Amino acid sequence: MHFSTVFLTGFVAIAGVSAAKFPITNAVTKNTAENKMKSKLLSKARPLARKLDEGDDAADEDLVIDLTNYSIVFEKCQFVKFYNVGEDNGDEEGDVLSTNKFVIFKLCNSNNCSSGCKSDYAEYVVDMETYVAALIEMKQESVENTCNTCQENCQVDDDTPNYSVKCQSCMDRCDRYDALEENGYGDASQYTACAAVGNDDDADAYYTGAYCSDDGAQISIGVFADAYCSDSVSTQDAATVLGLAAFSNHILSATYSSECISCQQEVEDGDDDADDYEPETAETCQNLYDAAGKCETPTGFSGGYLSYYSSQASNEEDVCTFISSLDSGTYDQTGDIVIGEGGVKTISGKSNTATSAQSLFLAVLILSTMGLAGYAAMLHDEISGGKSDGSSKGEGFGTYA
Repeated sequence: MHFSTVFLTGFVAIAGVSAAKFPITNAVTKNTAENKMKSKLLSKARPLARKLDEGDDAADEDLVIDLTNYSIVFEKCQFVKFYNVGEDNGDEEGDVLSTNKFVIFKLCNSNNCSSGCKSDYAEYVVDMETYVAALIEMKQESVENTCNTCQENCQVDDDTPNYSVKCQSCMDRCDRYDALEENGYGDASQYTACAAVGNDDDADAYYTGAYCSDDGAQISIGVFADAYCSDSVSTQDAATVLGLAAFSNHILSATYSSECISCQQEVEDGDDDADDYEPETAETCQNLYDAAGKCETPTGFSGGYLSYYSSQASNEEDVCTFISSLDSGTYDQTGDIVIGEGGVKTISGKSNTATSAQSLFLAVLILSTMGLAGYAAMLHDEISGGKSDGSSKGEGFGTYA
């Protein structure tokens, strides 16, 4: 699996304009994005229908992933630099470090998701490209569906329509979104893929692409000096380089939103079978779950299917450790390990307070050091005194010429 290859290589290496401009969704958003995202996600995901182990009586039965009672919650994005020497031993491009980009997200029970996701949840890690593509497609579908519904419900034949307040509001929002380009603005979600944007005055190539904020809480579009969008050029503004007045982050904000995104597939309006509808897991959640590294056991997650992913089940502890390392602030914005005067330190704002055991050990160490220093001083005085006596006793021997 795509993630397994990236993760196992990386883990072995490290072991040694407004974000809420269109308030369309509720706290728990039903997902209607299904078809547009498949081309991007399915190329990375393993088959959804999972066969059980050979020899099992149910070996011919397909596994259906049921996550209808859960919601996706973004937790953090993080760049990580790994030691990665290819056939040229890193000499070709002069750098043996490659930058990998990850997103940590949770699946939380939808009943308590909005209250903090403190029970019946699990953590996952997936490459940022897969996660961003999925959430952008979902948001685009949401905006399109909302604007289509708005036009259908608010359509009037009069050349000077008198819209209701609700209709006028939604029509204005949709019109502004449609007019982004002609007003000089750019949809930030269209620039997440790393791409060249030409040369500057010094003939140095520039690239634009998605990057994580310093604390990993936001995904934005930045300027880079390399074709992998890992070497940031902080002095340049991405919108300016692209010739835009500014970015609209309305769609892109879905990739780092703190809202709970339901994994239950929404019933389309006007569906004749709506009354007989049985909940189904949205395609987005199926694909993200399938592609991600899973850490489910430590949190008592009751909705997972880790046992059917034999390779990941056997490496779950390593996956959990890797997620913890990403979430602890061990890495900076560019993926380098953060080094301070006292060694590796964190920058995520998490508590670095010493435990009681650590404090006790430090106190014993200090007292022991002071005791040893006193004892060493006493021995020094005794030895120095002995040498002095020996010297006076030898004064009668005279000196050699």
